[in-house]
Amino acid sequence: MAEKNNVIKDYSYFLSKRGKLKEASPIRSLFQYSGLPGMISLGGGLPNASTFPFKSIEIELKDGSKLEIQGSDLEEAFQYSPTPGLPRLQKAFMDLQIRQHHLCSPNEPGKEWNLIISNGSQESLVNAFEILVDDNDSIVAENPTYSGTLSILKPLSLNICGIETDRYGMIPEKLEKLLSEWDHSKFKFPRVIYLIPCGQNPSGTTMNHQRKVDLYSICSRYNLLIIEDDPYYYLQFESSEKEKVFDGANHSGSINLGKSFLSMDVDGRVLRFDSLSKILSSGLRIGFVTGNKQLLEKINFHQQSTTLHSSGLSQAVVLSLLNKWGIEKWDQHIKSIQRFYLEKRNQMIDSIDRHLKGLVEFNIPSAGMFIWFKLLGVEDSKALIFKKAVEKKVLLVPGISFSTDPTKPSQYVRACFSTASKEQMDEAIKRFAELLNEELNK
Repeated sequence: MAEKNNVIKDYSYFLSKRGKLKEASPIRSLFQYSGLPGMISLGGGLPNASTFPFKSIEIELKDGSKLEIQGSDLEEAFQYSPTPGLPRLQKAFMDLQIRQHHLCSPNEPGKEWNLIISNGSQESLVNAFEILVDDNDSIVAENPTYSGTLSILKPLSLNICGIETDRYGMIPEKLEKLLSEWDHSKFKFPRVIYLIPCGQNPSGTTMNHQRKVDLYSICSRYNLLIIEDDPYYYLQFESSEKEKVFDGANHSGSINLGKSFLSMDVDGRVLRFDSLSKILSSGLRIGFVTGNKQLLEKINFHQQSTTLHSSGLSQAVVLSLLNKWGIEKWDQHIKSIQRFYLEKRNQMIDSIDRHLKGLVEFNIPSAGMFIWFKLLGVEDSKALIFKKAVEKKVLLVPGISFSTDPTKPSQYVRACFSTASKEQMDEAIKRFAELLNEELNK
């Protein structure tokens, strides 16, 4: 067991057998030299861009302004590119992480870090688990947790240790108990913990600062690598602390969204996963992972052997948008999204108060797009949702879909308030209430 605040210097302990075997693609490794002055490349295997039929791309934004991608920028977008991403976009994201999470220079001795762009943060998660966990390993996660991550982990035959949550996420005392009482004769001790700190999918919980401090301390003492999956970070519309999200900016000018695990990482034990899916476009498929340079090198090697790199066109669109906006417009956009989801959440709460009193229990989320209902008097929501709710023409997701132990029935249901109109939301909640009343009175 590691001592508290034990800085990690050798990451081989955390690597899977596959991760340890990952090596650089010999051809992809040449990309770093292709831009050197005077370099003539007979290597790479790149197709000749003059044969591509595209001349320019113009995209009109909702404010009437336009993005134009042409010339060398378009050629770069349509050509093979470095696995970590288009260099200018990678730098823009690194600058964003420095600003938002108060990171040091990526090349500071002893604290070197990097960032890799991927086809959505989901791909980065797959890549990370590929290099970190072996079949039959143990891994710790919140219970409930994101079904997409469970879909990655379950085929690996892992011992997934689900830790109970409350309104602020994973309960530290429960994690401490699991680790301190671990039976090493039955299962391998976990090396990795998976956490969704903001607007957790499905529970909607957001960790306050103290909860993160407590969990980080435990992870440091027991030497766990933290997977910080945070796609709803920018969808915080109320603070989990006493201050309000909109009360201003911190000293670097960024919006006050609270400290991330990455920002408080003194050991080098956090891999942070960000996504543009909820704030720019889910169809662009742009996410990125930030963390220790040694670990990201292995993730880079794996991505070199799978998708090679994220879509160059998607990256070029995002880069063009960020260059046009600048930080001030980016912040304005984030605030407009926060206001939008706050209004949607309030609409859902109004409908719940109108129709579901006495039928459910739930916590009001301060981030994200989900409400997690506990159905009173219903032991298992699966059949109720998959059959009877469908017959009522209302779609929800049963809690079993997010459980780390699918053998146990779940009383819970996830509802999403992101896309339905106010009127549709109210009608859906009304139908759900009718279904619950019928179920309880049968």
